Amino acid sequence: MKKGGILMLVVAGVALSACASGPKYNWGEYSSGLLDYYQDPKTEAAYVKDLDTIIATPDPKGKKVPPGIYAEAGYMAALKGDTQKAVDLFNREKAAWPESSAFMDKAIANAKAGGAKPQQQPAQPQQQVSAVPVS
Repeated sequence: MKKGGILMLVVAGVALSACASGPKYNWGEYSSGLLDYYQDPKTEAAYVKDLDTIIATPDPKGKKVPPGIYAEAGYMAALKGDTQKAVDLFNREKAAWPESSAFMDKAIANAKAGGAKPQQQPAQPQQQVSAVPVS
């Protein structure tokens, strides 16, 4: 009987502790902003604003800026040609998330070399012409 009661207490404690923890990071409007941007690249300004808001707004609970947010904002700055801002953001990502150092070092080198270029729309396929005459 005692073992059953202890087991129930342990299970209840684990269940309650899982419910008590919330999100680990303050993602702000990242998900909806990214989806909007993917669906309509004209919303880029709003997406960049969402990234900047996540970075600039301190979380009252002391949550860190989520992994990849500095890098994403840096990439967007690099696309706009703002190399210094891009490098600064890549360095912040590297400082906040040391495991990203190798990737961020490459991103910094690419930004300094002007490597971030806007993606071009894929060329429209040309209509194929038949080699067999149609009669």
